Amino acid sequence: MVNSSNRQIFPESSFYLFGISLVFIFIQLFTASNYPLFRDELYYIDCANHISFGYVDHPPVSIIVLALWKSVFGDSLFSLRVLPALSGGLLIFLSGYITASLGGNKSAQILAAISVFCVPVYWILGGFYSMNSFDPLVWSLLFYIIVMIIKTNNEKLWIIFGVIAGIGLMNKISVGYLGAGIFVAMIFTEERKWLLNKFFWMGGAIAALIFVPYLIWNMQNEYATLEFIRNASVYKNAIITPIDFFKEQILQDGPLNFFIWFPGIIALLFWGKLKKYRLFAITYILIFAFLSLNRAKPYYLAPVYPVIISAGVVFLTDFFDKKNIRFLKPVAAVLLISGMAVLMPAVVPVLSPAETSVYLRKIGYLPETGENQEIGRLPQYFADRFGWEEMTLKVAGVYNSLSDEEKRHTAIYARNYGEAGAINYYGRRLNLPQALSGHNNHFLWKHEMDSVTSLIIIGGKIENHLEDFEEVTLLGVTENEFSMPYENHLNIFLGRNPKRPLKEIWRSVKKYI
Repeated sequence: MVNSSNRQIFPESSFYLFGISLVFIFIQLFTASNYPLFRDELYYIDCANHISFGYVDHPPVSIIVLALWKSVFGDSLFSLRVLPALSGGLLIFLSGYITASLGGNKSAQILAAISVFCVPVYWILGGFYSMNSFDPLVWSLLFYIIVMIIKTNNEKLWIIFGVIAGIGLMNKISVGYLGAGIFVAMIFTEERKWLLNKFFWMGGAIAALIFVPYLIWNMQNEYATLEFIRNASVYKNAIITPIDFFKEQILQDGPLNFFIWFPGIIALLFWGKLKKYRLFAITYILIFAFLSLNRAKPYYLAPVYPVIISAGVVFLTDFFDKKNIRFLKPVAAVLLISGMAVLMPAVVPVLSPAETSVYLRKIGYLPETGENQEIGRLPQYFADRFGWEEMTLKVAGVYNSLSDEEKRHTAIYARNYGEAGAINYYGRRLNLPQALSGHNNHFLWKHEMDSVTSLIIIGGKIENHLEDFEEVTLLGVTENEFSMPYENHLNIFLGRNPKRPLKEIWRSVKKYI
């Protein structure tokens, strides 16, 4: 026999949860090498070579983890995909535990894990290395702790909450949205009692203390992150109405999952068994309102769904049991898995790029990027894996056409961190110098420019480059039909004899966005 307290720690469904998680991890790793490195992975590798307490566009935890990981396992394509896959698997496993803690039985726990398994956006986030790979897991851990606090009244759990929240903030500052949402939501529920509890405030203080190094880094770097956020909101992120933002939630979480998580919100607000957890529904509503009204990308809300899905599954399975229509539970599981099977080629690289492009248009699945960018044959999360190596080879061709003497005084300039990261990653075996770039943290890193008299420039227009160089020659054009349109057909120029020192030109290339 397993008593009720042990069931909360080790749900009876653990074996099945482990199996579902393992399937997720296996598929991700089996397909990991089918498409090349993603834009952000190239940037993260560069960041991991410049360890710091902060970066223009993200806190340091994911970078520190990557630096440690690649020091042991290297930075190969497969190596970089292991940790995101494991994080996604743990998220699925944890969803079953959350469901158990909310009062769901064995079948509910399994169905919740299947439902989270069938969320398309988690396949995308678990498919390449970034801070976003770990964000849903952090949010779910925090929700799980709050469930346990509500169930047990164990005030000391707020200390653990604070530690995880602090680490989460140092991974991605969007955890702050969650913290703010929970705080405001508490005011409208019985959990407002914790606002007078010393352990609650101790947890908050711990989270803030862990976050202090990033704040100090920003103070030392002219509040670079605030400038980045402001520029992204004004110039980068697309304008999406709250209705379109909601539609994207349905798309990114899987259309069939809507019939689980939406009832979950209603159940948390009004259903007797879950009303004591209505804090989660109010938190969801608050964060949804904030993000949708502030031009945030739709996937920013993705981390909140496992707990909402768990609530929905508890409600639905309880309803099925009471109405003696238990057969609908396996039917729901089959429908979810079938739906995910249809969407799988849209979010996991199981097909060739050309086949994926055709398939996406056949099923009508082409998610928005949330940015003011043109979409090509593939969605951005696939397209941004293509063109980088070909671009690097083109640049290497230009570089190797120079005399040994000119090479010693030649640098490479890239407009953004994807291009710079590609030069630095793929250019290692081609003996290319490290790229210069003014994009985000590349602008802050020390570059040797005093001896540079020639610059290989990726992209832009010749008339603009002639403002800075006496001589500019077009020596190549990139080509990749599957890359993002703005990364295709890039001109590669060679600029000679700068009209002013590069250090002066450098001041004008800063781009925090």
